Amino acid sequence: MNDIKNEKIVNFSLCFIYAFLIVFFIAHLPIAFVSVLATLCVWNFVIAFKNTKKPNAWLANILAGSSLVVMIYSVGMSDTVILFVAMLLLSSIFKLLQAKTKKHYHIIITLTFFSLSSAYLFNQSIITTLVVSGLFILNFAVLGLLESKHNLKMVSKQSSKLFLMALPLAIFLLLFLPKIPAFWQLPGPKLAKTGLSEQVDPFDIAKLSNSDELVFRATFNQRAPSSPYYWRAIVHDEFNGNAWLTSDYLKYNNQSNNSSSVTNNTQKLANYTIIAEPATQKWLYGLAYSMSNSKNVNNSLLGILRKKNYQAKSLQYNVSSFDFESTALEQFEKKRYTYLAHKQNSQASELANGLMQYVNSDRDFYNALLQYFVEKEFKYTLTPSPMSGDNTIDQFLFENKRGFCGHYASAAAYIFRNAGIPARVVSGYLGGELNQDNNTLTVRQYDAHAWVEVYLENEGWVIFDATAVVAPERLNGSLSQNDELNDEFKSNLDFGLVRLSNFAAINWLRLEIENLDYKWSSWVLGFDDEKQSDFLKSLFGSKNSWLVPLIVLLIAGFSFAGYFVYLNWPQKSKTKHPPIVKEYLDILRWAQKNKVIAPEHLTPNQQLEYISQKKPEVGLLIIEFSQLFNQVRYAKTPFTKERKTQAKDLIKLIKSTNKRKI
Repeated sequence: MNDIKNEKIVNFSLCFIYAFLIVFFIAHLPIAFVSVLATLCVWNFVIAFKNTKKPNAWLANILAGSSLVVMIYSVGMSDTVILFVAMLLLSSIFKLLQAKTKKHYHIIITLTFFSLSSAYLFNQSIITTLVVSGLFILNFAVLGLLESKHNLKMVSKQSSKLFLMALPLAIFLLLFLPKIPAFWQLPGPKLAKTGLSEQVDPFDIAKLSNSDELVFRATFNQRAPSSPYYWRAIVHDEFNGNAWLTSDYLKYNNQSNNSSSVTNNTQKLANYTIIAEPATQKWLYGLAYSMSNSKNVNNSLLGILRKKNYQAKSLQYNVSSFDFESTALEQFEKKRYTYLAHKQNSQASELANGLMQYVNSDRDFYNALLQYFVEKEFKYTLTPSPMSGDNTIDQFLFENKRGFCGHYASAAAYIFRNAGIPARVVSGYLGGELNQDNNTLTVRQYDAHAWVEVYLENEGWVIFDATAVVAPERLNGSLSQNDELNDEFKSNLDFGLVRLSNFAAINWLRLEIENLDYKWSSWVLGFDDEKQSDFLKSLFGSKNSWLVPLIVLLIAGFSFAGYFVYLNWPQKSKTKHPPIVKEYLDILRWAQKNKVIAPEHLTPNQQLEYISQKKPEVGLLIIEFSQLFNQVRYAKTPFTKERKTQAKDLIKLIKSTNKRKI
């Protein structure tokens, strides 16, 4: 049979699934292409709602060609993962627009499983997992609707039961199945997150990052150290006239240093664990001079951390942070960190020379420059005016005097180098929102920050951050917690729970969701081969590792054996009824449970008619069953598999309809 049962609700359900997917992918696909997908989805919904005719082949082909052009133009060909997802969504929604047979819908439902799975390429949070799991259940229910007359509620309940039955098996496999490397994998998507870059050029930016995307979470093993928290990620040592860059020397000569003497000569600041969100960039995050013994992390001579491999998934690693050494710089290092190839900012150079005349040491110059930013009444803003030209530092220092971290860092590093004091710009993140319950610090994209590291004689590398005197509140906590910049911050930010955090109830909900998501990231997403090995050792000991595969095989064997025994267990002998009589007796028992007892002297048809009169809400369904009963019992029509399914469906509908009425 090729007739499609529940076609209208099938179309509605698939439109609902793809509407959710379109909303999810708004952050990852160009708005022009998202508009095309949304238009097609709405068109599908209108066709299903009004029960109008679907577009013919030539019109659909023209639309498909036009949509393909929009996709290639807006999405591009550089990111193969984004392109794959875009093609998958477009082909699925177009197929739904043309679907006319059961085979077409089977293809669409299969494609929908892949479309839902593609969401995990971009986000694996617990909220995403719960939503996508719900949509998986709905998609399984749609598959059931194609083959039955059940309503959506009934097939959704059956789909949920199957999902819950599979959950214990999934947990068992997560805990005990050996984690081996993938034989092959897709390249990770180039996640379009704002924030850090290897180039710090603040003077052509008119607006600070408006993203509230999570970057990483840090959990301190003991009590968290005192703030401020400067999370180092990238060192910029080269100035090209407007921007600070990471030179090729640092990129390719910053050798791995897994056992630095710094650990013996300096004080340890903190031990902590970081869970970094998926990103294709290699940089990681740590306080001061950081080192990690995690296998997927490289250490460097500068005390910054890097991924060993690009990977578009969350990464959990342990960090130990130390103070910087106070040893003298090598001559070539001092020359590198004082070199300026471009000196078009003459006023800034004069300022550096002027300050040098009144100081006796590098520390005095450091303090004098801080005092300069205080006396000249500089302002910290998240919406600085854009500047252009070859002397943007001069424009900032002597005209605008309003900027955010990048402006102050770029200008200060330029002045220090003019004075012959080694300096470098560092970008990363400042602060974070501390959750006192689990001692975890949450850092988001809007916490991106830039500052200067200055080398002072007899002190070593120290942080210079004009933000400390221009906007001292910014040093404590997260940017979202800064009262002075609150209005400006909220107006910059995209819509989300952070923007509504002024409301106590919404802020409480946001923090609870973040706490739950942290546990999900740590316990489930972060359950790698190292954690699995520790877990198994805690169960069986380090000398009994051979028990693991044995237990896995035994449990799998017992499970299959139990299922086999269940299927072949001898059933109690049942009274054999003529065709359709068993189904007829089911209706009588249902009627008795609902306090409707037909007189025994009535014929089967009369009894069914009596029940339909007493239960008018299911009257039409019982009459339809009565007609089927007459065909099989009196007209001697074969009780085929299709008619048996029809009888069972009618009984289920009778029972479910009555429950809804109650």
